[in-house]
Amino acid sequence: MTPNWKTAQDAYPVNDRWVWLNNCGTTPTGRHIVERMHDYFAKCAEHGPGPSGYSPVALGHTLKTALARLLHASPDEIALVHNTAEAMHMVSLGLDLSPGDEILVLADEYPSNVYPWQTWQSRGVTLRSVPLAPTPDEFLHNFRQALGPCTRVAAMSMVHWCTGLPLPLAEIAPLCHERAIRLVIDGAQGVGQVPIDFRALGPCVLAFSAWKWLLGPLGLGVLVVDNQVLSTLNPVFKGTDAMANPSVYLPYQTTFKPTADRYTYSTSNYNDWVYFAESLDWLEKFGFESVQARIHQLTDELWRGLEAVGFRSAYKRVSAPNSGILAVDKPGVDCRLLAQQLRAQGILAKERLGRLRLAPHIYIGSEQLTRTVETIDELATHARP
Repeated sequence: MTPNWKTAQDAYPVNDRWVWLNNCGTTPTGRHIVERMHDYFAKCAEHGPGPSGYSPVALGHTLKTALARLLHASPDEIALVHNTAEAMHMVSLGLDLSPGDEILVLADEYPSNVYPWQTWQSRGVTLRSVPLAPTPDEFLHNFRQALGPCTRVAAMSMVHWCTGLPLPLAEIAPLCHERAIRLVIDGAQGVGQVPIDFRALGPCVLAFSAWKWLLGPLGLGVLVVDNQVLSTLNPVFKGTDAMANPSVYLPYQTTFKPTADRYTYSTSNYNDWVYFAESLDWLEKFGFESVQARIHQLTDELWRGLEAVGFRSAYKRVSAPNSGILAVDKPGVDCRLLAQQLRAQGILAKERLGRLRLAPHIYIGSEQLTRTVETIDELATHARP
C-alpha cells in the first residue's frame, strides 16, 4: 500500500511558515515528537527519572533494535554517542598507526570527518584527499588512483555534503578489504535517505548524526563498529557505563564491555533517546525503504523543475543511484545571495561551494516544491553578482 504522505505533511507545523529544504543540515520537530516528549516529562515529574516505559535500558534496546533493522547490523554493534565528530575521534584515536602510514579522506569533506584524522599528522601520518567527480563511477576511478602501499585508513562519506554525490561504497569496500585498509564511513548525509547494508560493507565502522534524515534530536549520534573491528580499537574514554558491569562502582573495573556499547561510556541525555525512539518509530511506520524512495522522488521533482529553468546539477543525475541532496547552480547567478533571498521568502536552502543546496524530506509536498522552483526562477534573474 502506498503511504499517505499527506499525514507526514500534517505532522510538521513547520510547513505553516517554511518550506524546509535543509534536511541534510538540521530538521524540525513533528507533532508526534512533541506529544511523546510531553508524556515523558509529565511522567518524570510524577515518578522521577526513568519512569515506566522510559527506562534507559529499554530505550537503548528500542533504539539499537530499530537502527539494526535500518542498517542491517547487529544491535550489539551499535553505540549511542553525541555526534559524528565524537564518534570519529573515538575511532581515530583508538587506532594503532605508525609514521609513514596514510589516511584517505574525501575532498571538501565536512570537518567532522577531517579534524579527527588531522591528529595523526603530528605523528608522521599523511592525510590525503580523494578528488570529487561528477559521477560515482568517476569517483571510484579517483579512489583507485589514490590508493597506495601505505594507505591504512579510508574515511569516506556515504554522500558528499556539498554536492549530493552518492559514493560507490559497495565497490570501495572490497578494494579496502583486499588491501587491509580500515574503512570508516561518515553516514551523516546518507543514513535514512540512501540504503546501506552494514553487514555487506564490513568489516567497517559507521558514524552518523540523528538530526538529519532520521529526523532526530540535535546532540545525538550513532557509532556502529563491526565486531571484527572492535577488538582492534583501543578504548579512548573510560566511564562507568563502558565497563563490563556498570552497576559495580567499587572496586574499580578493568574490563570493558565486549560490545560497541562500551562507547556509550557515561550518562547520556535520555531526553534525546525518547525523541529519537519516536522519530524512528514514526519513520518505520511508513517503511524505511518507502521513506527513502519518497525523498528521492521529491528531489527528482525539484531537479526536473530547476533543470527546466536553466540550472545545472553538481553531479550527473541521469540514473540511480541518486541522493536526496540536490546542489545546483546557474551561470551568472550568485547562489549565496539567492539562498538569502529564498530565506526571506520562507524557503530554507543553503549555499555550498558556490551552489544552492536543497534537501526535501517526506513532510514536504509537491505544491511546496512547485512554489520553490517558481520562486528560484524569479529570484535568479536578480541574484547576480
